[in-house]
Amino acid sequence: MATTIPRILCVDDQPEILNFLEAMLLLKGYEVIKAENGEEALEKLKEERVDLVILDVKMPKMDGFEACRRIKEDDCYRNIPVVIITGLTANKERIKGIEAGAEDFISKPFDPEEILARIKMLLKAKSIVKRRIGELFIEMGFINEEQLQKALKVAEEQNIKVGEALYSMGALDKDHIYWVLSNQMNMTYLELSPEMIDKELIIQFSIDTLEELLCLPLYETMGEIHFAISDPTDHQIVKKIKSLKPEKTVQLHLALPEKIMNILNLFKGKFLQPQLYKAIQSEEKYVYHLPTKIIESQEISKIESYWGNLVDVLLSMSQGESYWFYRMPHECQLISQRGKTSETVHEYSEEIYFLVKKRLEEKMTSQNSEGEKQLFLEERSTGRQGAFKLWEGDYLNRDMIRIKRIQAFSQKEFMMSHPKVPGLIEDLQHLFSEHHRLLMGGREKLFVKQCCYSLLKENETPASFPPPFFIEKEIEIYFPKAAQLSAYQFDLVNLLKQFKEMPIPFLFYESECSEMTLDEKNLSTILSGAYNHIILYFPFTSLGGMKKALSVRHDWHRAGFKALFFSPYQLESI
Repeated sequence: MATTIPRILCVDDQPEILNFLEAMLLLKGYEVIKAENGEEALEKLKEERVDLVILDVKMPKMDGFEACRRIKEDDCYRNIPVVIITGLTANKERIKGIEAGAEDFISKPFDPEEILARIKMLLKAKSIVKRRIGELFIEMGFINEEQLQKALKVAEEQNIKVGEALYSMGALDKDHIYWVLSNQMNMTYLELSPEMIDKELIIQFSIDTLEELLCLPLYETMGEIHFAISDPTDHQIVKKIKSLKPEKTVQLHLALPEKIMNILNLFKGKFLQPQLYKAIQSEEKYVYHLPTKIIESQEISKIESYWGNLVDVLLSMSQGESYWFYRMPHECQLISQRGKTSETVHEYSEEIYFLVKKRLEEKMTSQNSEGEKQLFLEERSTGRQGAFKLWEGDYLNRDMIRIKRIQAFSQKEFMMSHPKVPGLIEDLQHLFSEHHRLLMGGREKLFVKQCCYSLLKENETPASFPPPFFIEKEIEIYFPKAAQLSAYQFDLVNLLKQFKEMPIPFLFYESECSEMTLDEKNLSTILSGAYNHIILYFPFTSLGGMKKALSVRHDWHRAGFKALFFSPYQLESI
């Protein structure tokens, strides 16, 4: 069976270093993926199979330490070895790298033989761990050697665990996988059922916290508390679970994540029932009721002041900063967060939380698939404006709202981001003027969106009614002159119906996936040929994949669409 070629993600903002690493690694038979900063590296991880990451420390947008921390905090990527590039005597950088979770370091100036030896060692160690886990399944008679070899290949290609690969192949069910894992970790494997849960114990915890950690409190004694957990290999999760009851020794038992979630959903439903609230109150536990007292008129000016201050704070947010509006019994706080560091900016009375929340809800638009809602704020006196994402969490006696600013598009910065961008926009403008309907593919969706918006700017589309529409799976960047909407829970067909007599001057529509048959209602309307000035975007990751999908249906061609594939800084016609 053919072996999978290891793929290495090299991240550095200096082209000469990236080219050096690429040439050296290609010569040794590795595949190379390149990124110029930490943010781009994280996007590449989502799109590509990666076996090892080489990260420079000093980069714009997101440095190597933060990128390493993000990788190690994500369940999907934390098993990927990370090598950090440091100075020859940069001991402080090495310490920070160790804290971020890096497996190894490369010093400047580079020694090619040393780099290759370290990469070879880390990749070998990674494959040995996967092989050992698979051998346990063989020893117990669950699979054979041929199935293991196939699973190892699938795990490498899809960047998943060997157990997940065996499950996806149908070689093992989840009970077998978790039973073997529990034996390997010397834990008890539980086949959970609701009757096993201490109902008086579970109401002591936030259901949302238990969902986040994928765990369940089972029972407690004078000195111990027992939890069912789905992933005991995640040290961050284990640490958080132990902090839920720091005064007691925590004992962990393994259980299927689906069964944990099913029981949590069952109890979440019970928490919404009035009789349970009465039971909690009878035990003299605190339950907050929304204030019903009407605020006196003299308080209105004070409320306006609070709201004005909050708008000022949010419009002054720096890149990478988030704010939490956090309610506790009898008080609330506005908390600034950057990375893992947080500080209290303002403190308010509890009633202010509900008043501010109401103001925010009045300005929120549709939510995306992650449950985040969009928000637009404007300060008329100064002309400042900004777009934000909001996430709400409502708990038994505590609530919180997370507010994160969406980056605003800058035409000047985008046109200067790469020397080929102006020429690419010019080519796109020519094609759009000629065909009026474009069907696009490409993995760099943020780049594609910015190109399309730049096309609008170059065409000098009037800002009068109706506006240009950008309907996106996720709003990643704020376009000031466009009407942006989340495609999640959005009826495109109804929107187009409203503008039959007054055509939309420009429509960018991002399909949910690259499978052209899964978005049939909206696609049939767009590909009917009845509408002009449309760009239809699919997240195709390769030119071959796009050609294959387009060959299934021909209505796009009959409707006059020109099909293009976006490679970085060039267009390929289909």
